[in-house]
This record gives sequence, C-alpha cells and structure tokens, in this order.
Amino acid sequence: MSTSMGGPALLWVALLLFSPDGMPAAAWKSMVSLNPPWNRIFRGENVTLTCNGNNSLDVNSTKWHNNTVLAVTTPSLDIVNATFQDSGEYRCQRSNNLIPSQPVYLEVFSDWLLLQSSSEVVLEGESFLIRCHGWKDRNVFKVIYYKNGQALKYWYENHNLSITNATLNDSGNYYCTGKIWQMNYTSESLKITIRKGDTSHQSSYYRQQLLIPVLVVILFAVDTGLFISTQQQFTFLLKIRTTRKGNKSMDPQPKPTPPKK
Repeated sequence: MSTSMGGPALLWVALLLFSPDGMPAAAWKSMVSLNPPWNRIFRGENVTLTCNGNNSLDVNSTKWHNNTVLAVTTPSLDIVNATFQDSGEYRCQRSNNLIPSQPVYLEVFSDWLLLQSSSEVVLEGESFLIRCHGWKDRNVFKVIYYKNGQALKYWYENHNLSITNATLNDSGNYYCTGKIWQMNYTSESLKITIRKGDTSHQSSYYRQQLLIPVLVVILFAVDTGLFISTQQQFTFLLKIRTTRKGNKSMDPQPKPTPPKK
C-alpha cells in the first residue's frame, strides 16, 4: 500500500514548488506598498507601509529595514507626523518569504508645492498618476503640469494628471506650478522613467504556466499507474492464497495408524 502513496507525494511536492501565480516558490518575495500611494510626502503627513506577500499566521513575522533593522515586526509600518529623519530606503521581509522586497525610497519635503507620482519607474503600456500637492492640503489654483519644461496640462482648479498606456516618450522630468493664496509657487522636478517590459521574464512565466498542468497530468498518470499496479499485485497474491487453500482442501487425509498390539 505504501507504493501507491508515491504519486500523491510527488504531486504535492511539485505543487509546492510553485506559487499560486505559477512562479517558482523560490521566487516568492515580499513587496512594499504605500497608503496613500505617494513616496514623496510633506513633513507632518502620515503614510502606512504594508509588507505584502505570502500570508503568515504569525502577525509578528515581518522584518523592516531602513539602513538598520527596525523594531516593528507587524506587516504594517505606520509613519505618523513624518520628519526628515523618516526619509530613507525601506525594505521588508515576511518570515515565509525567501527574498526581501525591492526597496521603496520615502522622501520627506518641506515646501509649498510637491509633485507626487504613483510610480517613478513605469513599464511601457502601464499607467501612472501624478498630482500637484499643496502644503497641508491647501487649495491650489491655476495648476500647470510640465514635462521637460513644456506645459502639458492646465486646470484652474487642481486635478490629478493620469497618463495611460505609457510609452517611452513619457519619460522625463515633471514638475507643476500653481497659486496658493494668490502667490505663485513651483514644485521641485521629479524624474519619471518608462521602461520596456521584460519579455524574457514574461516568456519564462508563460512556459511555467504551461508546464504546471502538464506536470499535474503526468503525476496523476503516475499515481493512477501505481495504484493499478498495486491493485493487480494484491489481486494476484489473493488468487495465489485462494489456490493454495483449495489445493490443501483437496489433498487426501492421511489414514490413522493402527494401534500397536
């Protein structure tokens, strides 16, 4: 009976080698997300960094790094009333992830206007959002967004600028201007880079996606074959045992030996 367990055991091992999205388990790694999603914030603002990854039942299983290991071990890191000292490169790692996250660089500013972007490195074809943010959420009027010194968009009232289906031409230095209390202000510029997608990574991903069902079918066939083979062996042994019993019952009984006089 132990032989028939080989199939399921192999199947479980194979499935455990892959994450739910089809990537190798060794590639599992944590990822830091921001809420709000801006990595450039004003002094005094709040932001929550969350370590996303394969969930663990232990809520105190996360390591946070900002040049040094931080005391926080929960999946969320709250930065309240941010100061310049909170600027830095943040990484996280959940206990059941093999690879630390990519760094997220948080930058704290003190200014009247701040250009923020949902991402500073964007893959070609993806979208990103930028906004012209006023100090302490003050209203900003007559907002103009610029890229490489050229005006992109004007709004009398402040609105975010959404760039969809980004191309390489969307790379550049962005900044904004606007009025706060009838005074003109200009934000610092922010470099946004559009990169081509990693086609080799995508092709590898699709190969793995195709490999998984094939592997499952093969292992299922192996499991079924082992089960049938074991069942046949069991039936064969049972027949041999039945035959031996039948032969034994057909043997003539030995005659009793007469008593000696």
